[in-house]
Amino acid sequence: MSIQLYPLTFYPIYKEKIWGGRKLQELFDRQLPAGLIGESWDVAAHSNGTSVVVDGPLAGKNLGELVSSYGRDLVDVDTFPLLVKLIDAQQDLSVQVHPDDVYVKNHTNERWGKTEWWYVIYADPGAWIIWGLKPGVTKQQFAKAVEAGGEEILACLNKVPVKPGEVYPISAGLVHALGAGVVVAEIQQNSDTTFRIYDWDRLDETGQSRELHVEQALETIDFSPYAIDREYQLARCAQHFHVDVLERPQACMISKKERFEILTCFGGPAEVAWSGGKTVLACGQSCLLPASFDNYVLSAQGVVLRSRTAR
Repeated sequence: MSIQLYPLTFYPIYKEKIWGGRKLQELFDRQLPAGLIGESWDVAAHSNGTSVVVDGPLAGKNLGELVSSYGRDLVDVDTFPLLVKLIDAQQDLSVQVHPDDVYVKNHTNERWGKTEWWYVIYADPGAWIIWGLKPGVTKQQFAKAVEAGGEEILACLNKVPVKPGEVYPISAGLVHALGAGVVVAEIQQNSDTTFRIYDWDRLDETGQSRELHVEQALETIDFSPYAIDREYQLARCAQHFHVDVLERPQACMISKKERFEILTCFGGPAEVAWSGGKTVLACGQSCLLPASFDNYVLSAQGVVLRSRTAR
């Protein structure tokens, strides 16, 4: 007999990155492994990282196993479609772009493209992101700029100052990068395909430049004149998932409509009350609510991101 499902919390999967740091430890009192930690995959079922349950009767089971065992009682689709991570950029990330569903099916082993959505948790004074190309930049112009490198590329990029609490939708095809001193929560399709366009001419620990993927990027970039229109980006993201930003919910009754949800809290802990009990989330923690849940009551001192698939 299967164990009854309940809100699932997971051990973080930490990823060392050349541009990472230790900010997740400072912000969320986490015990990080040694090194420059750039990413924490907090809810994931990907070949490059699969979440393991922390506590309860299903402790030690990984998310991929649970999707296979519980099917649509856990997830209302046949394969887990989302990935939730925290990103700590202590140096500039590469200027990059992600492919859409059609491109990955024709050129990679991934099932999905990579549309994503950022919530800014922390930003140093003067911090910025790259969010698209400047209006009017064509494929031909950008190809020439990439070939020239350096300032020619930077002149094509839409640089945006950021502050905590802001939201940036990033659909597949939008050129983007996190600047140094920015920490975000990222909700995205369950994919790990990135095409680097420019890496600030930096070298890795072996003295080598990281691989670029210019040809693939140019095939993938959205050069439409409305690519950096916020409503356009939000609409494209909404084809794949929805994220609500809930400010200080207090005993808020939420109906799930037979789909799984992921809750991620910031600015303080959160409490999820459900028919079988209560689950308390620490600041920065996520939990997965099974599709079989009808409703729950949410209370939090800060912000809760409520993520779910589109259908």
